[in-house]
Amino acid sequence: MYEDWKQEFEGKNICIWGYGIEGKSTYRFIRKLFPDMCITIADGGKGLDVAKDTTVHTVCISDQDCDFSRFDLIMKAPGIVVPQGQNIDTITGEAQLFLKHYRNRTIGITGTKGKSTTTSLVYALLKEKYPTVLVGNIGVACFDAIDDMEKGAYAAFEISCHQLEYCPYSPHIGVYLNLYEEHLDHYGSFEKYGDAKFHNISHMHEGDIAIMHEMLEAYGYVQKAPVKPILIGKDIYAEGKTLHIPNKQLVIEDCALLGQHNYQNLAVAWYIADRLDINEQQVLEACEKFQPLHHRLEDLGIKDGIRYVNDSISTIGQACIQALQAIDCVDVVLVGGKDRGIEYDELEEYLSSRKDVRVVFMYATGKRIFAEMKAKGLQRDGLYVVEDLYEAMTKAKSLCQKGHTILLSPAASSYDHFKNFEERGKIFEELAFS
Repeated sequence: MYEDWKQEFEGKNICIWGYGIEGKSTYRFIRKLFPDMCITIADGGKGLDVAKDTTVHTVCISDQDCDFSRFDLIMKAPGIVVPQGQNIDTITGEAQLFLKHYRNRTIGITGTKGKSTTTSLVYALLKEKYPTVLVGNIGVACFDAIDDMEKGAYAAFEISCHQLEYCPYSPHIGVYLNLYEEHLDHYGSFEKYGDAKFHNISHMHEGDIAIMHEMLEAYGYVQKAPVKPILIGKDIYAEGKTLHIPNKQLVIEDCALLGQHNYQNLAVAWYIADRLDINEQQVLEACEKFQPLHHRLEDLGIKDGIRYVNDSISTIGQACIQALQAIDCVDVVLVGGKDRGIEYDELEEYLSSRKDVRVVFMYATGKRIFAEMKAKGLQRDGLYVVEDLYEAMTKAKSLCQKGHTILLSPAASSYDHFKNFEERGKIFEELAFS
């Protein structure tokens, strides 16, 4: 067992670059195969101290002091930006090697928004019939699922642009949900960001299944796909709770999903399930059991007559728009976070038009959106600026009528004031019910 994997690492001078979730997973797997192999771990933060305390037969070094040119294989963490001019021939990662070995049983889902929900839906539907693992950003690190894959499981893989950036493999079933401005601080251009995600499709073989949003035609990706894609919004779509895929439709009577866009994501999952011979009754049963993910249009419940909905995953303007379209009786929406320089023209026009919704702007992005709306003549009554989430919640509670909703949908990253979007959502929930 694992003979193919042993060949990937045997006799090589290996560096694990970045000792976070993936780095730890990589170390565990290589150590399992080669208990005495010397491995170098390079990290620029707290991961280095963790590695020193918890690993054996390792050289732990700051990545600033590491000579990467001396390694045969560098297992890079997804979020690390490779410096200009550094040789990338020896750089790989968990996603790349996972796809190399298991692409035929992997469903890879990428896109700017919706990939976590879609991946969890694919997982929910597939496990009605098959052993299935949930891997990637939403599940476990993919190397932690190797034992299951060796036994024949399918993988529902939420695969990020960072994981795909240098990847020369595409999954057998690949989904490219949509493309909006995001992560420009990492890629430097919208085109490079879109190209990274396209690797989920671009290395497909004849007989593979490409599912792409029709919006990607405008960027040339549909035309460049190596297999003819089926198009979301054209071949796959939802009308209310009626799902449409080629030559079939299915009415979903019982599912806790919120929002029209999420039923379109469910239609994508159903198409994949259908191609893998999962019947409609199994799909309906999976939908009945499905619970929406935390921090993604999550209905937290009611306190003092006010409903609270947590959409902390919202990091772009289009996500905030979809949240407002999905939720009835929103009285107040909280907007703002770290400013990464992405455009908010569409959101600004939408917020100006939604005179029934009060908007509380916070942090750098909120202040910028408010200033841009004012400069464009889009200002209206019901727009407020505060410093942070704590002030925003105090203001929102004073504005919201009983029987209505306060929605957190920030349209911005959380990393300026929070560890991640999960922490932001958790604090929103605590403030809601305090």
